[in-house]
Amino acid sequence: MSGPASPSNRPPALRLPGGWLTALIPLIWLAGLGTWVLLRWSRLPPMIPIRWNLAMGVPDFWVRRSASAVLSVMGTMGAICLAFIALAWLMLQQPPQASPGLIAAERVFRRQTALLIVASAWFVAFWPAFSLLPLPLELFRVWTVLFAATLITGGVALVRSGVRMYRAQHGLQADPPRAAPPDEGRWYGPFYVNRRNRSLLVPKPLGGGYLFNFANPWAWVLIAALLGTAYLLVRLRHH
Repeated sequence: MSGPASPSNRPPALRLPGGWLTALIPLIWLAGLGTWVLLRWSRLPPMIPIRWNLAMGVPDFWVRRSASAVLSVMGTMGAICLAFIALAWLMLQQPPQASPGLIAAERVFRRQTALLIVASAWFVAFWPAFSLLPLPLELFRVWTVLFAATLITGGVALVRSGVRMYRAQHGLQADPPRAAPPDEGRWYGPFYVNRRNRSLLVPKPLGGGYLFNFANPWAWVLIAALLGTAYLLVRLRHH
């Protein structure tokens, strides 16, 4: 594990292509969809689908059109998008955690992670459209395939970046050889806490990659948001 870079040699903050408007588009889309629903409420069908058979893309659960049903769909997806955007923002804004020789590799890894998170928010934000708009079944199937392909492609890219970063770190430590700095954090069951370095993500004490540092309050906020949205999804699925 390598210590964070000092402020004197810290590189500029990472940015998403297109700026933060790129990350806010899912929320803008959901706001526009909500406005459209309000304006055309009387023209919506009396029953709306809220669950699909992902294998066939056919709706298999319907509910009567009501404000609570629409708010459940829109609110759940909006909460997920907010959690994703917050996580992407924290990934890009936190200071580098690698040694100076590895900062470039770490920046690539964090930027790719943020892009994958934001891309996932785009797909999640489009989900309510299948409940509220008269869209063809084929479009749902295309959405499913594209979402899966994005996750797989992004996951492969992250694995490759992580492997390159681990190899670079191993090479730096092998020539010249040097002892790894002592781990300043502690494990409390599954939770890692490093009060000397309160960044949200810190390098793993063993191996490559990163883990949440629960000394940072944002780690608890994000975990609570993810658990809350998972609970809402389960409630929505069994509604």
